[in-house]
Amino acid sequence: MRKHYQLILGVLMVACLAAAVHNAGATSVKKMTVADLVNYGEKILVGRVVAVTDGFDAGNLPYTDITIAINESLKGNVSGNYTFRQFGLAKPRDLGDGRTYLGVSPDGFPRFALGEDVVVFLFAKTSKGFESTAGLMQGKFTVNGRVMTNDINNIDLFKDITVPGQLSQAEQKMIASKEGPLDTEVFKGFVKKAVQQDWFE
Repeated sequence: MRKHYQLILGVLMVACLAAAVHNAGATSVKKMTVADLVNYGEKILVGRVVAVTDGFDAGNLPYTDITIAINESLKGNVSGNYTFRQFGLAKPRDLGDGRTYLGVSPDGFPRFALGEDVVVFLFAKTSKGFESTAGLMQGKFTVNGRVMTNDINNIDLFKDITVPGQLSQAEQKMIASKEGPLDTEVFKGFVKKAVQQDWFE
């Protein structure tokens, strides 16, 4: 009976969170510039997704674990494989008794696919062990060849930011963009300088 109650509670929590994200749209999920992402990101990691697993934790909360093989750590001094835990399952789960658990990560949360190359800005871990991307889908960039985009096509990523340091011509051109794919190496170099020189603290 207790397990059944916890399952219902878990479904309700997911439903409430999903409704909050959906109803908020662009209002509750703060629109983030690159300055915000650098500030809020406790870790900024570059690498390849090598594992995506989901399940229920000791408190019966649904989770998805994403493991990234780290190529570069732009902030946070991380190496090797790094696993972070996102709220919600990766996909609905058959409970084996005729019921299906629908508590997937709510709309607005990024999705991760095995083998994709990413740049992620991660919030600090919560007391429950969850570690989401800063700005949710805004803080996960998918790398395709030489370019990278987040799930909102990098819209307003550089809006109204003030950069106190020296920029290359390529970086100047990048921060003038309003949306669309970005050169991955130029973006990474920009973020490295922002972190090392505390541009946005």
